[in-house]
Amino acid sequence: MRAIVIGPLLALGLVAGCQSEPGDPLEAIAPNAIWEVVAIDGKPLPDGVEVTLTHPEKGLIAGKAGCNHYNGRISEKDGRVRVGELAGTRMMCPEPAMGVEKAFHSAMARVDTVKLSQDRLELIAQGDTVIEATQ
Repeated sequence: MRAIVIGPLLALGLVAGCQSEPGDPLEAIAPNAIWEVVAIDGKPLPDGVEVTLTHPEKGLIAGKAGCNHYNGRISEKDGRVRVGELAGTRMMCPEPAMGVEKAFHSAMARVDTVKLSQDRLELIAQGDTVIEATQ
């Protein structure tokens, strides 16, 4: 009876040990390089509204979201990207900056894939580019 209990537990431990460790989906980006967001959910940013994305160190993202500065964690596990909750300053700004910031945070929460090609960075959710940035 004891072997039946130990066997499945041992197998479970081996399977858990085989799971991949969280990776850094932005590891190909130079540290502290500033990416300018040019579109959110397919819509270009209004003139005068700045949204940026930087990668200060492994597993972290930061930048400006239209009005406020933000930072947070980003990771990849089993081929899926996850952006953690973003923290930031809490200033109020006039429109359109506040609307852009809200759209940025909403899009970042949905990201599941990162695509990088030369000077273009795409953050993708369910196959659709939700954040497009250039350098």
